Amino acid sequence: MVVRYHGGAADESVRVTAACHPHSARRLLMRVSTTFGRLAAGTLVVALGTGLAGCGKSGDSGSGGSGDGKVTISVMGLPPATKAATRQAFLDRVAEFEKANPTIHIEPSDAPWDVQTFAAKMAGGRAETVLEIPLTEPPGLIDRKQVADISAEAKALPEYAALDPRIMDTLSRDSKIYGLPESMYALGLLYNRKLFAAAGLDPDKPPATWDEFRADAKQIHDRTGQIGYAPMSINNGGGWHLTAMTYANGGTIEKQNGDKQAAGFTDGDATAQALDLLHAMRFEDNSLGTNMLRKSEDIAPQFAAGKIGMQINGPSAYGSYLSLYKGKAEDFGAAALPQGPGNATLIGGTVLMVSAKATADQRAAAVKWMEFQYLKPAYDPDIAAAQAKANAADKLPVGVPGLPIYDQSVVAKVDAAVKPYVNVTTAHFQPYVDGTAKLKLVPEPPVGSQDVYAALDPVVQAALTRQNADIPALLKTASGHVDSILQQQ
Repeated sequence: MVVRYHGGAADESVRVTAACHPHSARRLLMRVSTTFGRLAAGTLVVALGTGLAGCGKSGDSGSGGSGDGKVTISVMGLPPATKAATRQAFLDRVAEFEKANPTIHIEPSDAPWDVQTFAAKMAGGRAETVLEIPLTEPPGLIDRKQVADISAEAKALPEYAALDPRIMDTLSRDSKIYGLPESMYALGLLYNRKLFAAAGLDPDKPPATWDEFRADAKQIHDRTGQIGYAPMSINNGGGWHLTAMTYANGGTIEKQNGDKQAAGFTDGDATAQALDLLHAMRFEDNSLGTNMLRKSEDIAPQFAAGKIGMQINGPSAYGSYLSLYKGKAEDFGAAALPQGPGNATLIGGTVLMVSAKATADQRAAAVKWMEFQYLKPAYDPDIAAAQAKANAADKLPVGVPGLPIYDQSVVAKVDAAVKPYVNVTTAHFQPYVDGTAKLKLVPEPPVGSQDVYAALDPVVQAALTRQNADIPALLKTASGHVDSILQQQ
């Protein structure tokens, strides 16, 4: 069985519904994305910021035999009925795959990843053959022996050697390969170029450090009256962004403690410094506005309307900025995440894994499907160009940077093929491309990331709403809570 995997926190381009995993929508949109102008660690994606609906039922992979000599695998990834065009496109790909591989039968499923039910599905043998899961999950799945060693099948794939080793490290254990990447993202800083200019700032020189970030936010507020920076603090968004800021400051959220993970954010002052910064911006600079209980859906429309100068997010939000919130393309800017001593940013994404319950024939069929549907468009210039042409014809953004799963030798070929169809102002994304290429890419906390983010939300809220907030005490309390969560994982 193939398991696909996604991670992250509340963001309308990342989160779907409370019942479905945060990155179901991102995965769907990335499948129809094109690439160009990638970082040494970045790929261009199309993301409209829409969510998937309908958390459907999963199928049982069974033995994989159909009685007619065919191997049967059920695959997640089928868009819901409410997305008629993309659903039909997926079904067309299934038909194309089956025609090219007549001994394999595909049973598509529109059941998205659901963190609440996944464990029970796996234990009960009810999981699809091809599943989608977040980048936070592989360590636990490997430890619990729920996913199969696919080393032989993976290493036989075209361009396998060009897959980014930083990503593959999260999918490997003891020299064995347990999964393959599908799509990745890295958090950065989105900013309104028009507000920067109105505040007397250079739109081509966004802040690179937290000190510059704070100063720019204050200048935007003081000179334009608008919100300099809008932090998230609810729906796990506060903990998610605090994690990214902690990484940038050189800290960690979780650490290894024996055979379990434990809270690591009270080791050193990286997390406390991030909270001190938010507290000072709120109570000394008054640059964060008045609403301190924001989620992504609160920030996105105001940002598009030019009422917010900066937000932490990925460039893939550009699609929803244009289509959903009617923002102006010329005002959108993207930069790398501002840095402290860590020189790092948070990455997440979707990966593909194979269930330990799969037969040898199913494993082989599953990896073949993974390569056909998800990997080949990322390394084959002809397929990438065809997708880019179609997306450009549909007036979808082509040329928005993200993270590639392949190295520069592959990326360069795909970029060249896609370049004629790029329809965004690539210069407005160049600060993100150049800056993120220099950063360490750190995955989300490996165990219980969403629960950990939820435990950190109240700490962020306190820093933003209490002038006398005792940040060390708040972190100590949260550390105990997180330790309790992680002990149960």
